[in-house]
Amino acid sequence: MTEDHPPRDSPGWDNPDCCPFCGTSLSDGGMGFIDHIEDEATCRERFEAWRAQIRDDIGGEWGG
Repeated sequence: MTEDHPPRDSPGWDNPDCCPFCGTSLSDGGMGFIDHIEDEATCRERFEAWRAQIRDDIGGEWGG
């Protein structure tokens, strides 16, 4: 796993088939991402930090 976060202007930043936290290619952007963050502690930690940052912005609409 790559430890560097892809730059915001890189093609990997918003590609749903790549992890936005490490750039690794995923089997798909849905369950593939969930499987990836379950296996990769660094990405899981980054995802949890991201989710904590946006939780108040989304409010009751966030199901995750």
